[in-house]
This record gives sequence, C-alpha cells and structure tokens, in this order.
Amino acid sequence: MLRRRYSLSLIALLVLVPAVLFAQMTTGTLVGTVMSGGSPLPGTTVSVSSPSLQGTRTAVTGEGGGYNLPALPPGKYLVTFELSGMQKVEKNVVVSVAQTSRADADLRVGSVSESLTVTADASSVSESTAVATNFTSEQINQLPISRSIDATTDLAPGVTSAGPNNQITISGATSFDNLFLVDGVVVNENLRGQPNPLYIEDAIQESTVLTGGISAEFGRFTGGVVSTITKSGGNEFSGSLRDSLTNPKWTRKSGFTSQADPIDSINSSYEGTLGGRIVRDRLWFFGAGRYNSQDLSRQTNLTNIPYVFNSDDKRYEGKLTGQLTPRHSLIGSFIDSREHRDNTVTTGRVVDLRSLTTFSRPKSLLSINYNGLLTSNFLLEGQFSRMRDRFTSGAETRDLIEGTLLVDDSAGVRGWSPTFCGSPCPAKQRNNKGYLGKGSYFLSTRASGSHNLTGGYDEFHQLRNENNFQSGSDLRIHGTYIISGAQTFFGVDPANGDQIEYDPVPALSKTSDFATRSVFFNDKWNLNSRLSFNAGVRYDKAFGKDQAGRKTVDDSAVSPRLAANFDVLGNGRHRFSATYGKYVSKVDQGPADNTAGAGRYASFYFDYKGPAINPAGTPASQLVPTQEVIRRVFQWFNSVGGVTNGALLTDAFIPGVTTRFDHSLKAPSMNEFTVGYSTALSARGFLRADYIHRVWKNFYTITRTLTTGISTDQYGNSYDQGVISNADQGLSRNYNALQLQGNYKLFGQVGLGGNYTYGRLRGNVEGETPSFATSITDFNNRAQYTGFAQYNPVGDLGPDMRHRANVWLTYDLPSPVGSFNFSLLQRYHSALPYSAVATIDVRKGTSNGPVNGVVNPGYKAPPSSVPYYFSRRGAFRVDNISETDLGLNWYLPAFRGTRAFVEADLLNILSRQGIEDPDFINQTVLTRRSTACKQASGVRCVAFNPFTETPVEGLNFQYGPTFGKPTSANAYQLPRTYRVSLGLKF
Repeated sequence: MLRRRYSLSLIALLVLVPAVLFAQMTTGTLVGTVMSGGSPLPGTTVSVSSPSLQGTRTAVTGEGGGYNLPALPPGKYLVTFELSGMQKVEKNVVVSVAQTSRADADLRVGSVSESLTVTADASSVSESTAVATNFTSEQINQLPISRSIDATTDLAPGVTSAGPNNQITISGATSFDNLFLVDGVVVNENLRGQPNPLYIEDAIQESTVLTGGISAEFGRFTGGVVSTITKSGGNEFSGSLRDSLTNPKWTRKSGFTSQADPIDSINSSYEGTLGGRIVRDRLWFFGAGRYNSQDLSRQTNLTNIPYVFNSDDKRYEGKLTGQLTPRHSLIGSFIDSREHRDNTVTTGRVVDLRSLTTFSRPKSLLSINYNGLLTSNFLLEGQFSRMRDRFTSGAETRDLIEGTLLVDDSAGVRGWSPTFCGSPCPAKQRNNKGYLGKGSYFLSTRASGSHNLTGGYDEFHQLRNENNFQSGSDLRIHGTYIISGAQTFFGVDPANGDQIEYDPVPALSKTSDFATRSVFFNDKWNLNSRLSFNAGVRYDKAFGKDQAGRKTVDDSAVSPRLAANFDVLGNGRHRFSATYGKYVSKVDQGPADNTAGAGRYASFYFDYKGPAINPAGTPASQLVPTQEVIRRVFQWFNSVGGVTNGALLTDAFIPGVTTRFDHSLKAPSMNEFTVGYSTALSARGFLRADYIHRVWKNFYTITRTLTTGISTDQYGNSYDQGVISNADQGLSRNYNALQLQGNYKLFGQVGLGGNYTYGRLRGNVEGETPSFATSITDFNNRAQYTGFAQYNPVGDLGPDMRHRANVWLTYDLPSPVGSFNFSLLQRYHSALPYSAVATIDVRKGTSNGPVNGVVNPGYKAPPSSVPYYFSRRGAFRVDNISETDLGLNWYLPAFRGTRAFVEADLLNILSRQGIEDPDFINQTVLTRRSTACKQASGVRCVAFNPFTETPVEGLNFQYGPTFGKPTSANAYQLPRTYRVSLGLKF
C-alpha cells in the first residue's frame, strides 16, 4: 500500500510540475512532529498565522504524527496545535527564506479550554543540514554596515570580498560562480557574476547566505547561494522615509602619501517605502523608491590628479501579493533602475583625465510567482523571471589619434583615451530569463516516519548582445608612461619589446543564448525524532549558441546531494550533520563565446620596430607630446604595411581561427563534503560549527600542440590553432574550512553574535583576474616552452584568506526620550597573498632568450614570452586587517503611529591603516626583457634557461624599485568614516 502511494505521488509530480514555469522560490518551510506520551498523534490540526501571511494556513498530522507547511513567507509565526480532547499548544517560531524550521509539540489530555503557550523561539537551531546564515533587515539596521546585499553577504562566515576588484567569493569558489537571487530572480551580472543592485535597501526584508550542504533545488554554481526577498505589504499600512547622508570629507585620508584632499560635499540618498492592504487578507501592495546623487573624490594612478566622480541612481519597486482563493496565491514584482555616472573609469587604472568617460545603465527585474495547495499534502509552485541590463561606456570618438588607448604594461596603467567604445558603438546588453516549476508532496507514516518529496523543472537562459570594441579606434599602443613634473608623456622603444595592438570586431553580435534545463528531485526524510536524511539529485542539460549563432555547448551532468542529521536527545538541542554533494556550474559565457566570429574582438600584436620616441633618459625639455608620439607611431606602422605586415606579427587571438572547439564545452564542477554540529544554548542562543572540504574539476583550458593544427587568417598569416576544452590533469583548486557561528542573549537587552572562518585555498587555477572575468588556463599550451616547475606552481591562490572573524555586541536602551540601540562590530581578517611573476623569453637565438633555450620544434609562431614565478605562489602577503565599527541608533517616541529615527555609523573608529588589497600593490619584476633590468655593474640582466637553471636576483632578475609598495589609496583599508541617516517609520 505504501509503495503504491509513493508511485501515485511521483506520477503526480512528473505530470503536473513541468506544466508550471518558475525560478528559485522565495519562501521557507515549517515541519514538525506531534506526539502524546511518546506516541505519534495523527489527526492533529496545525495552523499558522503571521503578519507576513495572508489569512492562516493549516495542516493535519499524518500517521507518523508529522506535518509539513511549505511555501511560507518568511517571518514570525504563531503555531497552534489542536486535537479534540487534548490540551491546545501554541508556539512561536521564525521561518527564514530558503530554510526549514521545526516546531514539535507534545499534547496532553485536557479540557478544550486548557492551552499552553511557549513564548520562546522554537527554532534556535535550524532544521536544515545546509550551512546557512540568515540576516533580517532589523539585524542589519542595528549593525554599523551598509544595507546592501554585498555588505550583508560579506558578514557571513565562509565569505570574503577578496576576489579581483574586491568581488565576493564564497567557500573558495571563483567570484563569478555564485548565485544571487532577489525575489527569486537571478541578478548576477552576466560578465563577472556579481549581484546587480536591483533593490531598494529599506525594501529588503531578509537575506539568507548558503555556503555549503546546499539542496538539489539550487544549481548552476559551485560557490554559494544568496537569496534576498523584499517586503510585501500587509493588512496594516506601514512605510518609511529616509535620507542617508555621506560626505567624502567625513572619511579620513588613507596612509597613501600622494592621496589628494577629499572634496567637501554632502551627498544624499533618499529612500521611501509604503505597504498595506487593498483587500484585507486578499490583496496587498508594496512600493519603494530610491534616489541617490553623489560626488566622490577620486584621483588618477601614478599622476595622482584629483577629480570628482559623480553618480546618479534612480530605483523603483512595485509588488502585489494576492490570494486568488484560500489555497492559491499570486505575487508580481517589478524593479527598475536608472544609473548614470560622469568621470568614470571603464576598466583598469588610468593616469590622466582624458581617460574618464560617462556611463549609462538602465536595468530592470520582473518576477511572477504562483503557489497553490491542490490537496492538503500537495503544493504546486511556479515562477517566471526576467532581468534586463543595458549600458554604454567608453571612448566617444573613433578617430585614430584621439581614440587610441595607450597602455603601460610594466606599471599596469593606461591612458589618453577611455577603454572600450561608447555611444559611437552599439549598447551592450546582458540579460537573463528563467522558468521554474516545483511540486511538493508530504507523506507521514508510522513505519518510516515522514517524507517531504520535492520535484521540479528549472530552465535558465543567459542572453548577451555585446559588441566588445576595445577602444575608440580599435587600436592600442603598448609603451611606457613618463611623468615629468605636472605633465604626462608616453614613449615607445623597440628595445623594450613595445607593441601595437589591433582589436577589430569582425561582425556585430546576433545575441548569444547559453541555457541550462534542469530537473531535480529531493526527499527530506524524518525517520524519527533523532534521525533525518536528505536525498536529492539534479540533472542539468546545458546548451547554447554563441554571438555568431553557432552552437558551442551541448552537455549534461548529474549532481547527487546527500545529507544526514542526528539529533542526540531528540529535542533539537544537539545535532550532528554530514553532507555530500556535487555541484555543477553553468557554462560561462566567456569561454563558450570564445570562438564567436561576431560580437567578440580579435587581437593582433605587432612588434614596434620604428624609431625610439621618448626613450628612457630623454631630457624633459626634449620629450615629444603624446599626440605627436601617436602620429609618428602610426606613420611608421602604415609605411610598413600596417595590420597586413605578417613579419611584425608576434601573437594573435582571432575567434574561430586561432582557437576552436573540438567538442562541446562542459560546465566546471565541484565535489563537497561537510560535517557539522549545532547546539541550542538554552533559550538564549545557538552555536554551530561546520567543516567544509571542496575540490573543483573540469577547468576551462586551451591546448596547443604540434598536432592541434594550423589556421590562416584573412591576411594570409598562419597560426598554431588552440583547442578549448575542459581538463583536470596538472590543475587543482582545493578549499578546506572550519566555520563557526552563533549568537547569545547575554542578559537583559544585551546580545552577542558573530562568526569565524579558518580557510585554506590552494591550487594553481586562479580562474579570473582583475582584467578578465573568466580566464582560460593555458597550462597545456605549447608544453615544450612551458613545461618547467615555475610556470604554473601550486600554492596559495589569490583569495586565500586564512582567518576571518566578525563579532558584534548590541545593546538596547529604552528611555523617556525614545529607545537607543548601540552596536559594536569587530572585524578581522588575515593578509591576502600575491606573487613575484614576470615574463621571460625561453627561445634560443633571440636577443632576450637564453643561450641554451628552446629550439622551435615546428610551431608556426612560438611564444615570445611565458610567465615565470620568481617566488612560490602566494609567497608575499599584505597586512592583517583589523577594524572596529560603532553603530548609534536613536528611535524617538511614536507620535500618532509615526516614529522619527537617527541612525549613525562610525567605521574604523581607531583609524587603522593596513594595506589590504594586493590588486593595488606594485608587483613589477624586471627581467632581461626590460632594458631597466641592470646588474650592479650596469650591464643588462642575463637571460636564463628555466628548465635547467635557477635564476639569481641581481643577475637574471630584480624586483622593481617600488615592488610591494601601494600604487593608490585603494590599497588601504577604509579609513575612519562617518555616515548618518535621518528618517521616519510609520
């Protein structure tokens, strides 16, 4: 009989679930068991009510005494247990987004009028085996942090902002490989995977950060999941008005000696929210708006020229929550954002004001969510979602002189013209859309406990129309910047290997579409009061076409997710858990679009063999103006044939010509194992510890060998063709971590909370750089030239943050003039690593190569340079960072339902000035390839053979004169900063 009921429920899931469309859910689940004298109590009515819920929801316990209430809006609930002839029990419980809470009850015989109310929170220790942290808006408002999703995520254990350009990383993954959801909609920006700010801060209700042991309902990532929901209104009208004030002058200058004085300009960010009922318990509304205009102090790199960066950002949100019938509800949400910036840097570090440009970016988010109870035990949910993102930024001219970008690779700076092409070129579009259907069936039996069966269909599309012009003229010149007094000059010298780069876009984009269709199934099985299991599996079918319309992805993968939970005493006080999971990412657009003949740019690198212009040592009075340098360079270049001169060509990347796919690209994957322990500290708090072990596989790689073939471009130049694929041999990325988190009510109105993470990230696959969102590993690229130990050694990877802690103390103080809240937040993280890396020439018979170098075995174009690690990977570290922040909030007495407030943050109150970001540390290592590399005698450095020799400092290489020194104020932690918000809540 039991087997037949299982079959019927599975058939119902398979038939009904694909008929509904949706994206990731924005709700939580409440489960529990009702007992009496140690025996299951079937037939008990369990009802829940909350200001977050329209009406009430009920369930009836099954044969095993279990019940399940899925798809509950997050919030505080009153749970009532009732059975004729038994004493009524009421419990308070908190349901959080993307998590499972538990409320059990033990009913005793009693009269109908007798009842027992448990006022303490019944869910101090989460029922979920996932490694998760939840933050409500009330908690975030108390603490001295910004109210953004980024800042909230960064407060969780296992999370760092140590990715390139301070991007968020979760549990050792690359920063582009997390999943960010707002109201169930994926808001990851398509290129770097960071969360688009499609929300109004005061509209956020809560966020959950999942860093391990994640259910099969979530896919397309190998890092973590951050799910944020916004408010939905309610039966009572409520809202807020806020003005958040900042001023660049309220931030002390950093330890960077060349930092310009900040401007004195008060900036306002206005926010407003309003929610309430249209029809009580049937139709609610919520709306919000935000307007922010600010002027910030910025300065150029190397030259330290101050300028004012201006941004103007308008956001709007509207949401309707309706109950079609007591069993069916519908939610529609729309968010719109209009962002405009002046004096912005498109990418990289610039030396002059000519490189600044404007930036315009309209974005929007739409979601429609349905859930319905078809029977008391069967729930159906569905959602459609869409995000649109469009922007323009870059050079405003296609002129050869004015639109050419000048790059100094040794100093890591650029200038003269903005990177990319602005309004003269088509706008870039990075969109997505998703559909998801999900069915849940609850089964409670005496023999095998309760089963919460969930199945669903998930489809997600990344859409990209991006004509990636790299400069206004499609040309770049690589040389050296010369700072002479207040003036900036540019020089080129054939002796330094300077080059001309040509980056044409061969054809306009036809819009790429990389998609994943998924089916998942999950069984949350509570065997008894002590043992529970989670058995899930996810099947992902990846497919898609590049911007030229060619199919490059056609792959599939199966991801099992298993978990067990042991409740030692059966009362939720002590729980042990263990999980195993395989996580499969989506196929990233960068590698999948790498061979597209449309939208993407090609790159041709030509040696500059013309006359030296402004070489090292040129007297200041004889320096040639930059405009004239560009004119002379192109005068020479065109005189020798320009881009058609194959004799000057040293390297090239031509989508579909220099690279190809032999097989469909696969999605990278990660295997994870976790063990955890959690305990409830009486009714005052909880403590949780988790160990996480992760290993990544299926890295994106490019391989060139003597057998991968030859290709020819339109100019008749021949190339060694590379094959893009996935590989594991010789490649590694591993993460091991211990995470601790908890909170505790010390006494009265004093609370203590926090977390600590010990993590170790090792390997030889960084996977991304500040310039490239997804870097393709070339470990197997012409192995005859790269097969030495210091080419790609294993070591500490860039985001390796060994220790990280956040500890906060809060104190609520009521008074006749209102209530005060004080919070103290102590942050600490250990230093981030960087390495000593430079390029060397390993070819025999070249001016910069070793005497006994590599003899070309038959390549059309052997590499002119390859990277060499002059230190172990991650040998150098910046500073350990400690910061103490203080929050002071004052909520005045209410007047006719309206309450004024003042919220102030004092950040880094001790004004510590550690060097935090290695991206802004000079990492120049000089080798024979640079004329500036000199021995003590003044003779140029000597080349060496990396296969047989160990380089000697002062003979073969030397550290740059400012190696390890900050290059800008961005290298330092945020100095002491003040900010304040004023407003009303009603």
